[in-house]
Amino acid sequence: MNKYLFTDGTSGVKELLSKEELEAAIENAASKEAVRIWIFSSNEWINCVAYRKLNPAIIKKENAVAISKDIAIAGSPRSAKKSHWLKKTFYVLGAGAVVFLVFNFTKIKWEKANPINISAARPANVPAMDIDSLVAQIEESRGTLLDKSTRTNLRLRNTWPQLIDLRLSTERETSNAGSRYFNGDITIDNTTGFNLDNAVVKLIVWKDNKVNTTDTLRFSNIPYDKVTTRHLESTYRGDSISVAFETIRAKTFNFCYSATTKNNSGNYNDRWFCKE
Repeated sequence: MNKYLFTDGTSGVKELLSKEELEAAIENAASKEAVRIWIFSSNEWINCVAYRKLNPAIIKKENAVAISKDIAIAGSPRSAKKSHWLKKTFYVLGAGAVVFLVFNFTKIKWEKANPINISAARPANVPAMDIDSLVAQIEESRGTLLDKSTRTNLRLRNTWPQLIDLRLSTERETSNAGSRYFNGDITIDNTTGFNLDNAVVKLIVWKDNKVNTTDTLRFSNIPYDKVTTRHLESTYRGDSISVAFETIRAKTFNFCYSATTKNNSGNYNDRWFCKE
């Protein structure tokens, strides 16, 4: 017995138990272009044109109806009832098979990839400076030597990207849809020799070279004698991921950094000086 799944896009998926029933369903379809047929011996849906190539003989609608009537007359009420339940069972199984196939074709398949372990890039508003030359220039212009504390604080404020390391470590999986990042940690390694009062970190997820998602994390009382770690509970999806400091404050060496300003103090030789 040949079995088929049939849909014309208007009344769901039907299971047909004979070629005659299939021909009748094709004839009654509102649009032949919308017809899709699944032959149980195959493994794919085909359209009406492809089916006609395989089965050029067309059974007329009247013959299909007559055959159905003959079967109904010949069968007893009990066999008709049994046939009804069989058809219903096959319909449910067929619909389930279709849903299963669609789910498997559309389901995103993630594959494990190398983990991410990156440090924040040096901010564009913190150019590299020759601090020794700067100190010499200041001392020459003032006609006096800078004391040790002033020299140390000046050096810390202008070389902080080498002394405060912001790092992101996260696991990663990839698919045709991009990457997803999970089970991540953000760490701050403060080697200035002084505690930092607070810092704001921005996590950025990129998609098609544009910012897709951002997340803000706040840290306070960051010590210099151990690494500060924050675990990320969320999962992020995109093409790539990065981290950066938004702000950093350290009253001990009069330091106030902000990613949104070019010069905090008005002096480009000591732009992150503050009196807070």
